[in-house]
Amino acid sequence: MSWSERALSYVKKLSTVINHNHYLPFIIDGNKCGLIHRQYVQHFREKPELFDVSDESVQFSRGSSKECRSDTFNRFLVNLRDEETVSVLKGWRNETYSVFKDGFRSEILFDIERAAVGIIGCKSYGVHMNGYVHKDGQLMMWVGKRAPNKAKYPGCYDNIVAGGISTGYGVWDTLLKEAEEEASIPAEIMSAAKPVGAISYTIVNDYGTSPEVEFVYDLELPLDFVPKNADGEVAGFELMTIDQLKEVVVTDKFKTNCAGVVIDFLIRHGLVEPDGAPEYVEILNLLHTSHPF
Repeated sequence: MSWSERALSYVKKLSTVINHNHYLPFIIDGNKCGLIHRQYVQHFREKPELFDVSDESVQFSRGSSKECRSDTFNRFLVNLRDEETVSVLKGWRNETYSVFKDGFRSEILFDIERAAVGIIGCKSYGVHMNGYVHKDGQLMMWVGKRAPNKAKYPGCYDNIVAGGISTGYGVWDTLLKEAEEEASIPAEIMSAAKPVGAISYTIVNDYGTSPEVEFVYDLELPLDFVPKNADGEVAGFELMTIDQLKEVVVTDKFKTNCAGVVIDFLIRHGLVEPDGAPEYVEILNLLHTSHPF
């Protein structure tokens, strides 16, 4: 199998086809802002004082303000967590994501515990950075290796910096915070990081559905800089040649969405030739898919 065939097979994991028969739209004040898998619907049905559940949708219409909705919904989630009936809530983070009305940076409808995002299938946003150097005439990339105690993708390769955008943070704020925590990159070096676009995709798994957007930055690092983790979430870093990177990024050794960010980098930097990759356009399309709502 050629590299582009393997790359296509891998990025397809980022664009799972959704069977809408398995989901109900999650609606707030007439705004469709999520997809709830039917495995979770009964939990909402058991709280008629909070949710209006029909065969067509789950509507959350209690509270007229972001603060009221956030408090009400998260008390509902805390009860679910304490009942230990929803396994995904075992990964409770005490960190919230904002649910937007019309896309990123629009009106915030409410804030939700990060671990519960897949339950309602709302859109979430993150920022990833490719850190690379030019050494001995060749381009090389720094990649992180996730700590073995991480709840998801333990021990897998990751971008040098990556993180979800929590409530109250912007893209750049998040990138600076994650760069310091994950790789000890100082602000003066980070000032050279460049926004280069985004990838979008929808992952469907046993926990529900996750429509996601990852904003992407590139940063050429000084040759003498060596990343060091500061928050215990990264086991170490490796500086890879492009051949080494291309080999590992299309395997399960790499975290799926981070692999998408790297493949996007390889294409943007002319390291994948269209003439040698019949799957080139399909790969591009799958890295920039529309969300189901």
